[in-house]
Amino acid sequence: MERTEAKHAAAVALLGAAIALIYGRVGGFGYVGIDDHEYVLGNAAVRGGLTGEGIRWAFTAFYNANWHPLTWLSLMLDMSLFGLAPGAQHLENVAIHAVTSALVYAIAVRALRNGAAALLCALLFAVHPLHVESVAWISERKDLLCGLFYALAVLAHLHYAERPSASRYAAVLVAFALALLAKPMAVTLPVALWLLDYWPLQRWRTLRALLEKLPLFALSLGAALVTIAAQSSAIVRLEGLPLGFRVVQSLVAYATYLRDAVAPTRLAVLYPIAPINFWYGLLPSLILLSGISAAALRWRARFPWLLFGWLWFLLTLLPVIGLVQVGIQSHADRYMYVPSIGPLLALGAALARPGAPWRRALVAIVPAFAFYAHAAWVLVGTWSGTATLATHALEVVGDAFPLHTMLVGAYLDEGRLAEAEAHARKALEQSPNALAYSNLGTVMLSKQEYSLAERMFRTALSKAPPNASTLNS
Repeated sequence: MERTEAKHAAAVALLGAAIALIYGRVGGFGYVGIDDHEYVLGNAAVRGGLTGEGIRWAFTAFYNANWHPLTWLSLMLDMSLFGLAPGAQHLENVAIHAVTSALVYAIAVRALRNGAAALLCALLFAVHPLHVESVAWISERKDLLCGLFYALAVLAHLHYAERPSASRYAAVLVAFALALLAKPMAVTLPVALWLLDYWPLQRWRTLRALLEKLPLFALSLGAALVTIAAQSSAIVRLEGLPLGFRVVQSLVAYATYLRDAVAPTRLAVLYPIAPINFWYGLLPSLILLSGISAAALRWRARFPWLLFGWLWFLLTLLPVIGLVQVGIQSHADRYMYVPSIGPLLALGAALARPGAPWRRALVAIVPAFAFYAHAAWVLVGTWSGTATLATHALEVVGDAFPLHTMLVGAYLDEGRLAEAEAHARKALEQSPNALAYSNLGTVMLSKQEYSLAERMFRTALSKAPPNASTLNS
């Protein structure tokens, strides 16, 4: 027993060391010019710290088209403890990710009954570059808290399935409720637990397994209704993005997530919605998704973990895959935080099965781990500031109006007016809207070119009256 506990402690220490090496420098990073203003800098409720009025606001406000009270409470607590200290908030994100990685290890130990395979799963979760966005971005505290309590609910369910009791079931309910209060993407948990009942628990056909999910589905329904109300103003209507295109985009997004999970070489903070080529986009995606689906179904009796991992990936991504479009992104790295857990467990199961070729597998696994860790370390560096973040994204995705707009603000703050003007003009070329004209006007005002600034502001007003930012300029 003591030897086993020592091995688990060593595994958790290794996870912590890997995370510290990759993410330790974020303690010196500041805020970035995307969402951090809304979540922290310009949010009076958050800046006020953890107070009675702040708690009331957290549970009642639909701020920034979101309802995630636990996330607000966490950020308020930061203010009460540290004040306006981005370094401390970054390190708190790292700590949450470390705890979640340890929970993934505990889940894998229970599911796989193989310590080495479990450690591999957790290490890949801890260092994968797809998770950098969730960890290095203060505004993504919601993703980390949701992932933390989602993983805790999964672990609680595995304990409950071993020896059912009211207290163990209550632990599942409480963890699930906290995950929903952090981010409503957790609505998929009842389905994820049912998948665990299929594999490795093998109890999915029982009536009890179904009935015990009903209260969880009720919580999911409640959270979904509140989220729809909160995001009603941000949901893109069908006239703006037809259903047919959404389906195509969703299929390509699934394939893109798979590609980036295996080869995360071109990751960025934003992937704008763009036209999709049939031959290079949709067709390869259909072939890939159909092939994996067919294999998972064909081998479900022999390799049930393959179907488990595939369905986990598909279903936990479903709320954010794009059928209900919120925002301008075609997909986002942060959405893979929870969906990656199932496929990693499937990978661990493949290695944990009797007769698995561990030595041959290690020939591929060790270089892959080193590659992922290095790629994550490099990607973390792009989050050191708004300019580095947006510049890197432009290199990956090409010209994008939101990225040029981010750079205008970043360069204005740094007094780099020539660069701010260059990006303001590029943004205007791409999308001659009120914001673009207003931003160029602000740059001209900073350069003391008052006549041109006035002309830009007047054009902005004519395109979207009244424009509050323009009027304030």
